[in-house]
Amino acid sequence: MKHRETREVIVCGVLGTIRRPDVIIAGLHNTDGDLVVIGRTVPLKPAQSARLGAPLTPAGPEHPWPDEISSYRWGGKDAKTPLTEVEPFVVAEVTADAATQAGQVRYGMRYVRLRPDPQPEDVPFA
Repeated sequence: MKHRETREVIVCGVLGTIRRPDVIIAGLHNTDGDLVVIGRTVPLKPAQSARLGAPLTPAGPEHPWPDEISSYRWGGKDAKTPLTEVEPFVVAEVTADAATQAGQVRYGMRYVRLRPDPQPEDVPFA
C-alpha cells in the first residue's frame, strides 16, 4: 500500500513552456541553503497548466539549475530534455508518495494547487 502525503514545494523549473507548463520540476532548500531538485509532477491537466503558468517568471542567469534535465525519472540512456527555469518565488501544494531515494521523491507528485500564502523561505528544508 502506498502512502501519499500532502506537502509544499517550490516551483523552480518546468518542462514545456512557462505559460503552459507540462510538468513541474520541484525544489526545496537544503540545510546549506542550496536549491535542490526533489522531484517532478506527473503531467498537468490543461486547466492546471493554465493556472500555474500565470504567476511564473523566467529565471535570471543566477538560477542554480542546468538548462537540461534527464528525461527519465532516475536517469538512464543519457536522454536530456530542456528545462525551463523559473524564479523560485512560487509555492505549490502537491501530493507525493512518502518514499524517497537520495532526497528525491521516488514517484511522480500530483499537483494540487498554488499556495500564495507561504513564501519559499517558509517551505521546510529538504
